[in-house]
Amino acid sequence: MVALAWTLAPGAAHASPQDLFGYGARTPALAMTGTSYAEGYEAVFANPAGLGPVRRRALGVGFSGGGFDLHIDGERSPLTPPRGMVIGFQLPLPFGDVLEDRLTFGGAFYTPSEALLRGTVRFPAVPQWTVLDRAQAIAIMLGLGIDFHDVVDGLYIGIGVSALADVFGELDVRLDETNAFSSVVELQLVATYAPTGGISYRTDEWGIGASYRHENYSRIDLAVHTADLPIEVPVLRVGGVVQYDPPTILLEGYWRPDPDVMLVLNLTTRLWNFYPGAQVPTTMMGRNAPAPEFSVMPSPRAAIEGTFRDDNFELALRGGYAFEPSPAPNARVAPRRTASGDPVPDDTEPLRMIDNHRHVLTAGLGWTIHLSGDHGERLVFDAFAQLHVLQDRTHDIAATEAGTTPMVSGGVILFGGWTARVEF
Repeated sequence: MVALAWTLAPGAAHASPQDLFGYGARTPALAMTGTSYAEGYEAVFANPAGLGPVRRRALGVGFSGGGFDLHIDGERSPLTPPRGMVIGFQLPLPFGDVLEDRLTFGGAFYTPSEALLRGTVRFPAVPQWTVLDRAQAIAIMLGLGIDFHDVVDGLYIGIGVSALADVFGELDVRLDETNAFSSVVELQLVATYAPTGGISYRTDEWGIGASYRHENYSRIDLAVHTADLPIEVPVLRVGGVVQYDPPTILLEGYWRPDPDVMLVLNLTTRLWNFYPGAQVPTTMMGRNAPAPEFSVMPSPRAAIEGTFRDDNFELALRGGYAFEPSPAPNARVAPRRTASGDPVPDDTEPLRMIDNHRHVLTAGLGWTIHLSGDHGERLVFDAFAQLHVLQDRTHDIAATEAGTTPMVSGGVILFGGWTARVEF
């Protein structure tokens, strides 16, 4: 079942928690990197090529959550805290002959604690954290990694897919013989899929990786039909794009100046310019809200991991920094658009999509216990924490129609979690 909440107006879109905070517990501790080095089920999101070198089966579970302390003009903005369970697995496929030790299948899942999908649709003039208010959504990701050993040792390629669902339906409203309203709702879920792919090359001392995640979005489209009313009412549409992940290109490299030290540099570029906006016209003659005019924004990231080894025990210390520039322009007054997307200069309204540049500090720990030698069963526990500091931003308009001074937005986000897995 999918839980949905919306109001009868156009509004903000939401995207996945893994796009905001990363997936798992190791890569989020390393500034949401992983394109070049991630292995196992965490690589399903970071770069499915990281499944290629995996030789152990594994099953992992975990939990992540956090809190928002965001403010507009000094007043706190209530947002639903992100909390949910992480589940992942990795399975080397037991083929023989030319496919022996070449293919590994993996799955990565995130289940929010409150609702599988929460989409809040608001009027454009209402202040809304379009980029940040998007952490309540289920994540279903699958990947396949290919190892090219004996052809080009160290070369791995991966493909994958992430899934969401569109919600389509009809609401029939009638006036019966007793002048009482009755309604019938029919809803249909239609799965949508977004492909991912990546490549990596690794040696003992260095490695590089690149991956691409296609845009992924979920729509709600509810058609409201009326009948037997004293007046004729046109078909009304309620909904919009309630979940959106932009196309993303990731480039990354790591270097090991020492076998137990890894340095990582990453550039993550989200193509937010493809974001169409959340709105749909309420009627065939209605107008769209102003264009969001989001921009392409590269996010540089750096991380370090040090590992201490003692017989059958390993302890890893992790840390990193990421700069997440805002793709959204200042809140402003802008022209509405026709159904075909053309601006209407003489029909304007406020567009209060709030977002800020973020400075992200990450840290984490990892414990590994080898139960039967370096190549046998092992237990792995990882934990991480993130601090997102929003750079204060002054917008072009006030927070309300009655306001006289430009609004200022800012705040902090705390997020963390853990995972535990057994490999065998």
